[in-house]
Amino acid sequence: MNIKILWIVGSLGTIATGSGIYITLKDRQGPVHLISELFQQEKGWKLMNESNDSKWNEAWTRYKEDKNKWGLPSWGGNKEKTETIEEFKNECKKRSKVKIFDSGQKEYLEVKKYCSRPKKVSELLTEDKTKTLLDKSGDAAQWTSAWDRYKSDHIEKVSGGTTTYKESNEWGIQGWQSSKPPSPMPEEFKNKCEEKWNSHINPEELTEDKTFKQVKSWCTK
Repeated sequence: MNIKILWIVGSLGTIATGSGIYITLKDRQGPVHLISELFQQEKGWKLMNESNDSKWNEAWTRYKEDKNKWGLPSWGGNKEKTETIEEFKNECKKRSKVKIFDSGQKEYLEVKKYCSRPKKVSELLTEDKTKTLLDKSGDAAQWTSAWDRYKSDHIEKVSGGTTTYKESNEWGIQGWQSSKPPSPMPEEFKNKCEEKWNSHINPEELTEDKTFKQVKSWCTK
């Protein structure tokens, strides 16, 4: 017998199938959670809760590629727009409040695809809890130590008491010379740290992400 079961997300009432068999959502194993609650378990992804998030336009592009999966009423007049429309953001917010059983359900996977972004380096570092980002307007001694670590990681060789550094440096700090890196620490180094800790990680690599590892080594205390 081909029995089709219609699950009503968020409801705990009794429902009928086409065959006349009655099933309740309580027959499912495990508790019910909001999608936004389950999303807190994501290691490398974060729901976009802020309207000005820089990744909204990329999410909107993904949604457009799937041809109005959620049936937005204003789709016809907005499908050519490159800027995210408010209706789409509001739909993401609404769907993040849907109750489901687990992260394998399509409702969750759609919200993840259309309404989330990779975490920033700073967000992942905050969760790591072993290091703290340096204060750009303070932590003078710690910044000096951080610059020393940066220089040390660019040493080419040490011979006869003379240290030779690599010709180029990872973050392209101006004034870098293999014989003598800038001293004292240039303000540009702080600016680079700020730029990098606001960048987004590769969610598949997490703490092995190259930029994350650099920021943790060179921009923290």
